[in-house]
Formats: sequence, structure tokens, C-alpha cells
Amino acid sequence: MPEVLPQAGDRVVLRDEDGGEHRSSVHAVAPESLTVRRPAELALGVPLLKDAELVVSWASGDNAVSKVRARIAAIRYDGELLLWDLALLDEPWREQRRRWARVELTGPITVTEVVDEVRSLPSGVEHGELLDISEVALRCVISAGAIWASRRNARVRLSFALPDGALELEGRVLTSRIPGGTPSQRELVAQFEPVPEQADALRRYVAGRLSDAEQLG
Repeated sequence: MPEVLPQAGDRVVLRDEDGGEHRSSVHAVAPESLTVRRPAELALGVPLLKDAELVVSWASGDNAVSKVRARIAAIRYDGELLLWDLALLDEPWREQRRRWARVELTGPITVTEVVDEVRSLPSGVEHGELLDISEVALRCVISAGAIWASRRNARVRLSFALPDGALELEGRVLTSRIPGGTPSQRELVAQFEPVPEQADALRRYVAGRLSDAEQLG
């Protein structure tokens, strides 16, 4: 097993049981375990404690990613470093990444914060403009003041329309940044997992735009 595991210093992504993804790096490797740094930023309400199960993934060759299931066996300090010792639960496996085509999509979008916990403040709601979309993610701009949308993995509801109908998708924030020269806007990339009917509509739209582009080319 050690020859296919990531090496000390390699970057990894830790996916928790709720689908949240947390970036980290490998501190040490043993035949049946990995030691990683505790992710610098954990989303609010994500209590990853001892015995929590994760899927660890890392880049593995051209357009491939390797993964292994693991459990947090210990949480400890090494000097000033807070570390997680991960016990491996099975053999690693490799997956090929799929490159999703991205096409232009313009029009209004409403991005709504999704929160599970009871709180006094209402959920954040922002009205923005679409930029582009693929079958699994979209890019849009909203107000820079939407601080709640700056957290990676923040849950969001995405409401917008394709030419053949309206869609409402549940997703998570992948990236959020304020582009240079536009301090009043926040560029947001959100990933989603559509239900079959929504996936068909997205697939038709993306395929149609790609076909149009080929004909023009």
C-alpha cells in the first residue's frame, strides 16, 4: 500500500460524510495510516472529531485522482502543528477526472444561503448575473457584500432559467473572489448535483451551445 499513497508534503482533499471538502497536506506516511495537518479552514458547523470517517483524495498522474477511505484515529499536536492521524480503512483506488465542457449562460440568478441551524438572522439572499455553466457547476457574479458566500463549501440554492425552463439546484461554493477592478462584485463558482430531469436539461443546453459553436467555427 505505501507506494501508492501520497508522500509527505503532498496536498490532499478530505471529504467528510456530509460532502464537505477540506484542503490539507500530508505530514507523514506509514503503511496503514496517513498523518495530515488539520485543515486551516473548516466550515462552520462541521465538527470533525475523532472517529469521523473521510475520503482522502490526491492528484495521481495525468487527469487522474487517487482516493482512500480513512478514519480520524487521533488528534494531536506536534510542536505548534495540529495534526490528524488517519487510519486507512481499505485499499486506495484511482479515478479518471472528467473534463466538463463549460459554455456561456447569461441572465439573472438568485443565490440563497442554506442553513440547517436555528439562528436569529435570516438566510442570505443575493440577486446576480450568470456568466457560464457546465453540467456540474456554474459561475456568476453577486454583490461583494455577501460575506456568507465567501466560505468554501457553504451550501447554497441556485435559482435561474435555461431557455426551456426554470431550474432550482442545491449546491456548494467552490470558489469565491472579488476580481480586480470590480470591488463591488463577488465572482462565485458553485458546484451542484442535479436530479436526473435537471441533468437532462443541463446536458441539452450545453450540447446545444457546443454544437452552435462548432457550426460557427
